[in-house]
Amino acid sequence: MQLDIDRPPTAVAPERPRPDLLGRVAVLVLGVVTVLSVVRAFGPLTYPGDIWRQSDTASMARNYAEHGLNLFMPQINWGGNGPGYVESELPIMPWLTGILYTLFGDHEFLGRLVSLAFMLLATAAFWGLAKRILPPTAARWALIAWAVSPAFMRWGTAFMPEATVLAFTLLALLAFCRWLQEDRPGWLVAAAGAVSLAGLAKPTSLHVGLVMALWLLLAARDRLRRPSVYLAGLAALVLPALWLRHASGLYETYGNTFGVISGGDDKFGNLAMWLGADFYLGNLRSEVLFIYGVVGVPFALLGAVWLWRLRRGAPAAPFLLAGAVALVVYYFAVGRYSGSDLGIQYHVYSLPYAAVATGIGVVAAQRLLRDRLGPRLVAALGVLTVLALGAQSVNVFRQSFDPDAGALGTCATQLAAVSRPGDLVVVGTDSTTTMDGVANNYQEPVILYRADRYGWVLAADQYDPARLAGMQAQGARWFVNPVPGQLTGPLASWLRDNAEQVRTSAFDGCDVWALRGAS
Repeated sequence: MQLDIDRPPTAVAPERPRPDLLGRVAVLVLGVVTVLSVVRAFGPLTYPGDIWRQSDTASMARNYAEHGLNLFMPQINWGGNGPGYVESELPIMPWLTGILYTLFGDHEFLGRLVSLAFMLLATAAFWGLAKRILPPTAARWALIAWAVSPAFMRWGTAFMPEATVLAFTLLALLAFCRWLQEDRPGWLVAAAGAVSLAGLAKPTSLHVGLVMALWLLLAARDRLRRPSVYLAGLAALVLPALWLRHASGLYETYGNTFGVISGGDDKFGNLAMWLGADFYLGNLRSEVLFIYGVVGVPFALLGAVWLWRLRRGAPAAPFLLAGAVALVVYYFAVGRYSGSDLGIQYHVYSLPYAAVATGIGVVAAQRLLRDRLGPRLVAALGVLTVLALGAQSVNVFRQSFDPDAGALGTCATQLAAVSRPGDLVVVGTDSTTTMDGVANNYQEPVILYRADRYGWVLAADQYDPARLAGMQAQGARWFVNPVPGQLTGPLASWLRDNAEQVRTSAFDGCDVWALRGAS
């Protein structure tokens, strides 16, 4: 008699792994967004609200290509008759673009593709982070939310340093997450290095240190006793501090600044701003429209509630809480711009936290609806969710191809037509040297960049004959006024006696004067 235990085992067919359909959708969405971003990179630098910042960054890239690739000596076009060296963040992105310009020529799309490369690096780092703090389904939805966010489309190919600093910030968060989970010193060193690079790219990114401190407090507070934590934090600040000191020296010597640390502009909030409704409404508008894409807001709120209920043992909970607290502190600190249309780019740091919360919220919504609607209808709603989340990105993409740069673009065209490349120019602006009692970066770079000219910018509260005459004495040959209604009184009389108007706003779209007697 043969016992059952002696019988040869019955062969069992291996279970086929279930296809990762959502993962494929995430890759497809990211691929589509990347292709659209490449297309956008070949469009004009005219996107509303970003044109001035893109013009400044693009002028730095052009100056690197034309005047030498010294990373530590960035130049702009509005430095008068001087070399135009300017206090700025370390211009990593325009410097890399300048290298490409020397190889392939002055093509704006090269700089925008540099931004896209950094955005894809940020995406890879975000995916590495998301899959470590989220379950697989939520991580995939978080990646989708990241890719279809208007922030990806807007700054992923902008001629601006936002994608660069986002890449370094995400690398820092990923390395710190791995240190928390694996407790290997190498990841702490990597996190410090990435924080340092982020701080060089944009000093505002250093608030990520607060994110890490809170995350550590919530997730592994026993490590706060380790001296290595504090040494890593201090080490991360060394290079940014050295750069800021050098950049401050450029301002002291040449008088040009983006208001990074020395003066010329004030980004900080104050009590009067914080007590006003505009500060909160402005921040809310920027987050809703350009980070969450409107539709992401209810999903993110649902995700936050869902995570709060399951917070014990959920790795995403301390990450999101630390990020939320640090962002609030950060937006209050830079309140002059965070609540303004002039500072929408300050909100780019919200993207990873928004994407994680949105990913959790979509999964929570699916679980709430699955028993009521069935899997097929839930899947169909998932497709609609992707389309809805990406609707605002489509709007950004659509607005990116309007070639009209407004009066500034018209003035640049007219100036280029009547002047020669070596001529120095004075450009007027409706911005003032101070705003609400604080220093204001009034410089208008668009006309000088698009016309490829150098010179001065005359603020609206500097429209007086003596100042323009002084610039004329220093070599200015042209005066461009893009705001016709602003030119009244003594300066208008002075121009009639000392300049010849060669273009008018009535017939040419811009007022341009040739200054008589200019050397």
